[in-house]
Amino acid sequence: MSKTTFLFLIILCEGYIVLACELLAIRQLIPFVGSGTECVAIVISGVLLPLAVGYHRGGGAFSRMYQRNKRRKKPAVSIRTILMKNILIAFGVLSVGLSFPLLDVFFRQLSAWGLHRLLQTAVYSLIFLITPIFLLGQTVPLVSNYFSRQRLSAITGRMLFFSTTGSFLGAVFSTVVLMSVIGVHNTVIVTLGLLFFLCVLIARQKFSADVLIGAILLAWVWMVNQYINTPLQKIVSDNAYNTIAIRKEPEDGVTYFLMNRSMSSSVAKDPAKRFAYLLYIEDNFITPIAKNDTQPLDILVLGAGGFTIGMYDAVNHYTFVDIDKALEKVAEMHLLPQKLTPNKQFVVSSARALVHGTEKKYDIVILDTYTNSMAIPMETISREYLLDVKAHLKDKGVVIANIVSSASFADRFSVRYDNTFSSVFPRHSRQVVYPALMTWKGLDYANVLYIAYHNAFTDDDVIYSDDKNTYSMDIK
Repeated sequence: MSKTTFLFLIILCEGYIVLACELLAIRQLIPFVGSGTECVAIVISGVLLPLAVGYHRGGGAFSRMYQRNKRRKKPAVSIRTILMKNILIAFGVLSVGLSFPLLDVFFRQLSAWGLHRLLQTAVYSLIFLITPIFLLGQTVPLVSNYFSRQRLSAITGRMLFFSTTGSFLGAVFSTVVLMSVIGVHNTVIVTLGLLFFLCVLIARQKFSADVLIGAILLAWVWMVNQYINTPLQKIVSDNAYNTIAIRKEPEDGVTYFLMNRSMSSSVAKDPAKRFAYLLYIEDNFITPIAKNDTQPLDILVLGAGGFTIGMYDAVNHYTFVDIDKALEKVAEMHLLPQKLTPNKQFVVSSARALVHGTEKKYDIVILDTYTNSMAIPMETISREYLLDVKAHLKDKGVVIANIVSSASFADRFSVRYDNTFSSVFPRHSRQVVYPALMTWKGLDYANVLYIAYHNAFTDDDVIYSDDKNTYSMDIK
C-alpha cells in the first residue's frame, strides 16, 4: 500500500466512523428518550461542535506537543502516537456509549433521578459523544502533516473528498444496509471494529501494546453487544426502527411484545388480560359488527404494534401501517397464534406519509403510533396530520386515537394534545381506560382514547339558552 493510499484510507474510515456513530447514538436513544426533533438536535450538536473543535485543535496539536516536549527535554512525540492515543480513548468511551445493555443501566439511573428526557439526552451527549468525536475530529489535520507543504494545497480537496465520502457511507451503509440486515447491536460491533482496524493500520508493530488494548476493547464490545442475543434478553428483532423483545409470563398465560423497552402488545389465554384500551376498542367498535351480517368495515390501524387489534376478527378488512418492515414476520413468529388472515394487510410506510399520499376512505381509523410508551413521533400529533386523517373517514366513520397522557390534564402535553384534537374534531369523547382518576397521587398517566365521529352535525355550534331553546325539536 502506498503512503498516499494509506493516509486516505485513514481519512475515509474516520469519516465513516463519525457519521455512523452519530446515527447509532440517535437510534440507541429511541428506547430511552424517543425520536423527537429536540433529542436528535442535541445529539447532532454533540457531534458537530466537538468535530469542529477537533478540526481546529488538531491543526496545531502536533506542533504544540512537539514544542512542549522540546521545552521539557522529553523525546519527540510522533503523529502516529497522537493518532493512536486519540483512537483508543475514543474507542473506550464509545464502547460504553453505543452499547444498549449498558445504556439501559445508565438511563434507568437518570430516570430514577427524575431528569427530563431532553436533559438525559444532553447528559448522554456530554459523557459519551463530545470527547470521542473531538478526538476523532483531529484525524484529518494530523494526517495532513504527512503531506509536503508544496502538495498540501492540492491535496486538501482530496482529503475533504475522502472524509465526506466516508461520512456518506457511514450515513447510508450503516443504516440502510447494516442495521436492516445484521441489526443495530452488530452494526455497533462493525463500526467500532473499524477503530480497531485503524489501530492495526497505524501501529508500527502489529503486536504492540496499543494493538492489544484495541483487541481487548473490541472483544469487550463484542461481548456486551452479544448479550442482546441471550435468552435473558429475549430480543427477537433489532433494526433501524425498533428493538423488539418478547416477555412471557407462563403463570398468567400472557406473552408481551416489547418495542423499545415498552409493552406494545400482548396475547393472553384469557382475553380479559389483554390491554384494556384494545379490549375497549374491540368490544365497542369492532366485535358488534363482526358478529352481525352487516357489511364488513374498512379499518385503518396507524401503528401496527403486534397486530393484535382485531386479532380474532376474520370479517372486517384491516390495513395495518408501520414503518418497520420486520414487524409482520416478528409478530407472526413470536407473538400471534397464527399468521395474519387474508382480511389483514400490512403496509410498510410512515403513518404521516400514508395519510398524506392516499385517498382511500375508511370506516374506522385507529391512531396508535408510538416509538415507546412515552414517545409519539412528533409528526403524528399535529393538527395537519389529524386533518389528513379526517379526510380518510367515510361518512359516519370514526377515528380513535390512543394517547398515553394525564387523565386529569396535569401536564402541558395532555392539555395541548386535547386542544389539537379538538381543533380538528370539535365533537369528540375522551375515554380514560385505565386507571381511574386519582389526581391526589400526582400525574395519573393512562391510555386515553379520543373518539370522534364524522357526520353531518359535527360542525353545528348552536347552543341552548333561555331565550332560544330548540330542544324539543332537536331530540329524536
